[in-house]
Amino acid sequence: MTSLFRHGRRSLFVLAAASCVAVSTIGALGAGAAVRPASAGQGAAASAAGLGGTARGTRAAHSAGQIYATLFFSRSEITAADGCQEDDTGIARLDTTVAPYLQSLGMTGTGSLVTKKTQTTTNNCTHSGDSLTASWDQATSLAQTYGWSFVSATATYPGDISSLTPAEQQAQTCGSARTITQHGLPGAHGLIAYPGAQGLPTAVQANYGAKCFAWGREYNKSGTTTAAMGTTPPFWQFTRAINCGPCNDPTAPCYTITAKGSPRYATPSQIIALVNKLQPGQWLSLQSYILVTGKNPPYVHNGTQWDCTSSDPDLHWTNDVERYCYSDFQQVVQAIAARGDITVTDPLSVGVAFGRPATYP
Repeated sequence: MTSLFRHGRRSLFVLAAASCVAVSTIGALGAGAAVRPASAGQGAAASAAGLGGTARGTRAAHSAGQIYATLFFSRSEITAADGCQEDDTGIARLDTTVAPYLQSLGMTGTGSLVTKKTQTTTNNCTHSGDSLTASWDQATSLAQTYGWSFVSATATYPGDISSLTPAEQQAQTCGSARTITQHGLPGAHGLIAYPGAQGLPTAVQANYGAKCFAWGREYNKSGTTTAAMGTTPPFWQFTRAINCGPCNDPTAPCYTITAKGSPRYATPSQIIALVNKLQPGQWLSLQSYILVTGKNPPYVHNGTQWDCTSSDPDLHWTNDVERYCYSDFQQVVQAIAARGDITVTDPLSVGVAFGRPATYP
């Protein structure tokens, strides 16, 4: 799913986004609210406003003329694993590190869930045994404690959703959203994150996605969706995955490492350039997977490697697109906060602002 080459999309990437509807803590501040630090209770307060799949009253403050961003976390990957055994070494865990940090900036995240693979209390093992996704209990904690929202990554993450029967397509899309809502999580109808290792399922999006979700995810290097796209069927939105890979210093050995899924590591300055270009009526979606620190541990089964130790981001590298340096991610979100005019929120909130319905079947 995560390989850049395997996505097979019209565009190279869309963001997390990236990287998993409730309004984010910032969205709840109202129209034109600047990103600012949130108190520890704000996420829970936002969650208490209602965890259903419809837009809450605070969304009424959003308008098409605002600037939006979504911090999207693909499949809500909580931490890393070695042969499906949890290993937090060098990992900025989604629940205990990333979510509290975003809350300190007045931000929340949006995670995606493969609903039939999500378990009540146990993490699902994915990415060839190298990653663990959130359980329903962990997703609920992120929603209630930090105000996170959750969208669908389909029911089973099929290899070719377009080849399924109509009933199966309905279950993979609309049925998956209903499952998220039934678990009391906000934001289910905000976005459908189709599996990336296939072409855009345009017919599925037109027949099911657009009827049950505000948006269908499409990877695009800009990661920027415009207000006009909210009135353009079948309502694709652009997501930029924060790609990882060999480092950017051509004189360093890390420049020629073999990496899976991306030709080159995206420096924070490259992503911040997207942030700085944002104009009113635009929405930037940035997708992440697992954020890492230091160097990789000596795994037995997990072949993922990284080095985030240098003070120079041009020397940061990972050999897999699903790992990105946490320090660089922090630079990106700090740049979002520094602008002061960006509303960090979830896809459903932006959908309502850009003209999509607030409720779905």
